[in-house]
Amino acid sequence: MGTPWSCWYWRYWRRKTLKVKGRFVIIRYMKPPLRLLLPIDGSVFTKRALDFVLNRLEWWREAPLCVLLHVESAVGTALARSYLAREVLDSYYAEQSEAVLAPASESLRRAGLQPEAYRRHGDAAAQIVKFAGEHAVDLIMMGSHGHTALSGMALGSVTTKVIASSSMPVLIVR
Repeated sequence: MGTPWSCWYWRYWRRKTLKVKGRFVIIRYMKPPLRLLLPIDGSVFTKRALDFVLNRLEWWREAPLCVLLHVESAVGTALARSYLAREVLDSYYAEQSEAVLAPASESLRRAGLQPEAYRRHGDAAAQIVKFAGEHAVDLIMMGSHGHTALSGMALGSVTTKVIASSSMPVLIVR
């Protein structure tokens, strides 16, 4: 017969307790707040996703940590970009991202949240999935244009690409 130390229930119980000065104290695991990624492009559909979060803050025990991401499309072709100075491109990307991220950040701050805002440039779907993996995001929440499946395939929606390539949960707001 095995010792109580080898029983599954003992190991399970011990994992959630801590012995302090001869007494067992129950430890509650503290989960950090939900990290919610909101890719922002300045469209009406993105505004709907943002409003969805703001109208449902009571769903979470603790307010989620909202991470905003704006992905700006690369300027022209590689040849065209080679003629532009790096500072010019960086200032253009920063200016475009700030114009999109500022209103979203302000509306989250008015609701009492502290958003984190990031910007990237390149292919939107690939950058969103890469960013979500790098920053340990719990949920990606995106707005969708609401196209039918056939027109969505023809248009090659960013949302569809994110769903197909992400290993994290994606919530689509229409």
